[in-house]
Amino acid sequence: MKKIHINEPELCCLGLFRVALSEDTHEARMRAIDVMRHEVVSLGLSNFPFGAGKTKGKAKNDKFVRWVAETSVERYEAAHEYSEISKRYDGKNERKLNVAEYVGKLIWHSIQEQDFTGLYVAGGILERVRKIARDEGIHGARDKDVVSKTWVTYRGVVHLGMAIDYCEENPNQGLNVLQVAERIRRGLSQNCPKKTSKPYVSSDDQISFCYISAV
Repeated sequence: MKKIHINEPELCCLGLFRVALSEDTHEARMRAIDVMRHEVVSLGLSNFPFGAGKTKGKAKNDKFVRWVAETSVERYEAAHEYSEISKRYDGKNERKLNVAEYVGKLIWHSIQEQDFTGLYVAGGILERVRKIARDEGIHGARDKDVVSKTWVTYRGVVHLGMAIDYCEENPNQGLNVLQVAERIRRGLSQNCPKKTSKPYVSSDDQISFCYISAV
């Protein structure tokens, strides 16, 4: 399992990291996460008081300014990569990630109901997804093999998007997205379909997002 530490500014931009997870290989996701970190920094630079007078923590600010200058080339390259990642996301990857997250939601519901429905059995979760997609005309989820491949590709990262959706749907509960994501991640990796001994998702395939305080 790969752990990714998220700082305070990044916590406000989790949607960008979900976009990074839409890349279809682990290596591409890791690079995309680095790209999104640069994007978060770029978004915050417009609010930084460059050229301002004396401020508290001036030494720290000076160090940050030097770092900004030293990493400008990296941010320029990352901006280009961000554009390409966004194009892939808008073109096809968002749709595939949405399908995988929907599969994850059905699994999570099955776990909560203590049904532990299988993925590949007759009447199982993948068959349900295919039927819903066929009935509602959802592209990319009407073929069982395609749904299965999509799930295998994204099963290790669906928990973040699932958590974002859940928190958006329950805004008055004061939920922490990363805590919800971690709960879902553990649930998927610690529970097995009935009559099997393998979890829905191996922890080896997962990416865990952890908040790291700057304090």
